[in-house]
Amino acid sequence: MARNKFPVHTTLSSDAVKILERYEKELGAKNLVLEKALMSLDSTRFKSKIDTNNIEKSIKRINTGVLGLDDMLEGGVPEGFTVIVTGPPGTGKTTLCMQFLMEGIRNDEKCLFFSFEERIQQLIQHFMRFGWDIGKHIDDGYLEIFGMSPLSFEEIGEIIEAYKPQRVVFDSLNMVTDPFEFRKSLSWRTLHKQLKAKNITSYLVTEKQHGIETKSYDTYDFLGDGIIFLDQIKVNEVEPNLTPVMAIQKMRATRVDTSPHPFRFTDKGISKYRTVNLTASRLQERMNMQQSASSHEPGY
Repeated sequence: MARNKFPVHTTLSSDAVKILERYEKELGAKNLVLEKALMSLDSTRFKSKIDTNNIEKSIKRINTGVLGLDDMLEGGVPEGFTVIVTGPPGTGKTTLCMQFLMEGIRNDEKCLFFSFEERIQQLIQHFMRFGWDIGKHIDDGYLEIFGMSPLSFEEIGEIIEAYKPQRVVFDSLNMVTDPFEFRKSLSWRTLHKQLKAKNITSYLVTEKQHGIETKSYDTYDFLGDGIIFLDQIKVNEVEPNLTPVMAIQKMRATRVDTSPHPFRFTDKGISKYRTVNLTASRLQERMNMQQSASSHEPGY
């Protein structure tokens, strides 16, 4: 039975095949060693060489600026992560993002804030409410704010390239892009690649039409390295008022407690309650009971 002309290779390039054919004429059937060598050399075209010895093994974490939140994240958000800050309206998402930027400014980091639904004047008033001297930080070159931003993702990328920030906030993505088309958008993918390449830690605000007790996720959630969900919920039957809560629903490279934790608004921004464990466990029990009850309803 005649031997197959090319018994080894399956993915040799045309150049490698030409070399193989030339030497086959000279060596006849004694081309097996040469073919294996060519295949080995040729396969390097399809591989990226990674030097694992030079990869930083420790994870640098970025402080969130929210008292108590860093403790829930093993010291903070991993540097360069994209974090989805989500929840229903009026739950503190913009305030949480502003504190994130203010913490960066305190550490001499340059910060950018892109708002797609609020004017600059409104944003500055919001910042000043907590005693943050925004004008000084802008004058010092540590903060730039773009309100009611008509900018495209390409233009935002140009600003990032020129300004070289360490922290960026986008508020909110629902105003500028459809979640179903978002991840497939070439312009966003290019910007996201830029954020990752420059190791910029970013907060992406998105909107939810449901509360924290509903287990439902959108395309934005799958994109993020982490998800922080803010909501207001009735913790128990005794307390008549709704209690603000936050939950770390996801954070890669981090061991997290996903149960909701109460927080409060202070004159310095958002602060997580110190007496959180008992309250949070009761809240988690209530959520589990509600989910168990809903699973027995028709249609589930």
